Amino acid sequence: MISESLSEEARKKGLEKAKLVRRNRAEIKEKLKNGRISINELFNDQEIFEEYIAGMKVLNIISSLPGNGRVNAIKTLEKLRISPHKKIGGLGKNQKASFYKHFNITES
Repeated sequence: MISESLSEEARKKGLEKAKLVRRNRAEIKEKLKNGRISINELFNDQEIFEEYIAGMKVLNIISSLPGNGRVNAIKTLEKLRISPHKKIGGLGKNQKASFYKHFNITES
């Protein structure tokens, strides 16, 4: 949905910011896949979590973990009773607790 009130400059600035976020999320998923960063580190770095992780789908995070693919991620989400369409930031209290417990994420 395009807002008529945005100037051309503001629209371009927003598009650049969105492009940067997508690029950084792709880098985060690649680092997870290669084991260069752990899920625990991602969730405990508040700046990265708020800027990038909270807006990512749970399915994308799990399928980016080493040894996991999309099918395994969906099975894990079914077991945890979390919709594959949910975003990390949108998890309820119980869903978040079961997710953190399953992946041994310690809250700092």
